[in-house]
Amino acid sequence: MLPLVVNVVLICLYASVCLRCSVAAVNKPKNNSLPAVIAFGDSFADSGNNNFRVTLVKANFYPYGKDFMGGKPTGRFTNGKTLADTIGK
Repeated sequence: MLPLVVNVVLICLYASVCLRCSVAAVNKPKNNSLPAVIAFGDSFADSGNNNFRVTLVKANFYPYGKDFMGGKPTGRFTNGKTLADTIGK
């Protein structure tokens, strides 16, 4: 009987925390601009950039950057925006 009570209490606590977080997200102030976004992660957040390194492997040619504005290669190993770019915009 005790494990059932503990599980019910934990579920209620978890639901309460989730509800408070969702209410806080809905009531954001209107003028919330951030000076920068710092994203830590794998290739979803960091597509690499080696423009300033001496190496044979570069991303300064087509198809890299074809989905960016102007379609110019940017030196990043992706043809478009990463998830961090999209969220930051």
